[in-house]
Formats: sequence, C-alpha cells, structure tokens
Amino acid sequence: MGWFDFLDPLTNAIEQWLVSIGVTVPPFSGIFLLFVSLILSSITGLLNRTLLDMDELAKKSEEMKKHQDLKKKAMETADKKLWIKVKRNEDRFLQLQKDTMIKRMLPSFITMGPFIFFFTTLRTAFQHAENFAMNKYCEDGLKNGEPLICGTGDNVREGGLVILPFKAHSLPLIGDWFSPYALDENLSIAGFSFWYFMCAIVVSTLIQRLFGINITGMQTPGQPRSMR
Repeated sequence: MGWFDFLDPLTNAIEQWLVSIGVTVPPFSGIFLLFVSLILSSITGLLNRTLLDMDELAKKSEEMKKHQDLKKKAMETADKKLWIKVKRNEDRFLQLQKDTMIKRMLPSFITMGPFIFFFTTLRTAFQHAENFAMNKYCEDGLKNGEPLICGTGDNVREGGLVILPFKAHSLPLIGDWFSPYALDENLSIAGFSFWYFMCAIVVSTLIQRLFGINITGMQTPGQPRSMR
C-alpha cells in the first residue's frame, strides 16, 4: 500500500487526460516533459527566493569557509594558539552549519510530498503500450500481452519517451541508459527517468542563474542587483 493510494482517482484522471491530449508519446512527450521541468524548477526557484535570505546564507557560508580554512591551517602548521582559537569557536560553527543546512532544506520539505505524487503520476502516464512498443527489449512482453515485461536482469527497460536521431545505445559507458528503437536499429530511445534528469539539469541551471541562487546559498555571479 502506497502513501498516495487515496489519491488514485485523481492520479487516474490526470493520467487519462495526459494520454487523451497526446503528450505521452513522441514527439510531444519530450517537449511536454521539458515544459514540466521548467515549471517545477521555477516553483522551486521562487520558493527559494521567497523563503531564504540569500544574503544571510552567503554571509554564513563565507564565515564557515573561513573557519574551515583556519582549521586546516592550524592542523598543517601545528600552531597550538591557532588550534585553541579554532576549538573555541568549533561548537558555534557546528551549530551555524546545522542551522544553515536546515534553512536550505526548507523549500525541499514543502515540495517533497507534492512532487513525489506528481512524478509518480507522470511516470505512470508514460508507461503505456505505445511507449513500450518503441522499446526493443519490450517486444517479447508485448507479444505475450504483457507490456510491463521489458527484458530481464540488467536489460529491463522502461517505456520510451524520446526518440533520439542516433544510435546512443552503442556509446561506451552511457549506452546502457538507452534502448534500441524497435522500428529502427539506428535510432535510440530515452525513458522518463533519463530524459527528465537531463531536462532538469539544463533548466534548473538556467533558473538558478535567473533567480540568483544555487544549492550552497551563495550569490550567483553576475546576478542582477535588483534580485539581491
């Protein structure tokens, strides 16, 4: 029994709506997920700008960095006076580090539940027979009327989301992230997890630059003065 089982009617309604408007299969599936990534990253960025004092976080981060540098110097030089100074402030900086970490995690605490529900719904919407039909590893399962069986062991794959115009599955190291396109061996497909991951990296970087934030709480270089 899952945490969001009581929301199954809503999940099913959203899933059916996404399928009905045609955004769960290429080419619209990839564009749609990129748009979703943009929206979610914007929400996260707005929450960070609203809930976090970026100047305060930047100041505290700088203080902690100086303390760590001083601690490193004391250890390298074996300077007893310097080490005593470091130890005298150790508890204060440990508490400062703890408080800063909690503040940075506040937006994540707020979005965690809704985002888990949203991603679970999206992932389900992209796991239909049309998606699995693109995946070579799913052919046997489809023939047996079992589209969720997509290979065995390390060859298990999810439904296709984006068709790539090259043979990515033959690339070294990262080739296993892709599957052959069932209708054309020279093409590859990317599933929900990988494609969203790639979209999130690109989009979140742009959003962080736009809102002048990053995961450390430091000011982003080149941030407009109006955002500070």
